[in-house]
Amino acid sequence: MGTRFPDQKDFSCFFVTTTFFNWQALGKAGGLYESMADSLRFCARKYNAELSGYVFMPTHIHLLIFIDGANIAAFMRDFKKYVAQKIIPELKIETEKVWKKGFDRVAIETETVFRVKLEYIHNNPVIAGEVSNPEDWKWSSARAYFTDDQGIIPIFKDWT
Repeated sequence: MGTRFPDQKDFSCFFVTTTFFNWQALGKAGGLYESMADSLRFCARKYNAELSGYVFMPTHIHLLIFIDGANIAAFMRDFKKYVAQKIIPELKIETEKVWKKGFDRVAIETETVFRVKLEYIHNNPVIAGEVSNPEDWKWSSARAYFTDDQGIIPIFKDWT
């Protein structure tokens, strides 16, 4: 699969955002977040990637991921395909109606930008009014940073 960002193939850390089709709140569907967590764990192993931050929101997700830049498009393709296959039978929707096409990514070049993006990820559920504290949102890496709870997905915190 080609990439719209060929110059990013040399990078290894990315802030990624992908949304559900038409910003639908599919995240509220039972079992979807579990399927996304399963898919992220699988794809991280398959592509030798490390997640340093994530948040699952009702309409979108954000990731902070260390991965060979040449593999980011394949990682996201496989992640989205797996999740779509899991959710389609339950929601009875067409494959094309699960995810918005493509995904957005920003190559992270400095620790300062990394920290800004990580803080943004962790505060997303608070800003959206889902919880009062970042660590209260089960579907975020904030728990791994602010509590003794590793959370649902192993987090790579040795990025400094």
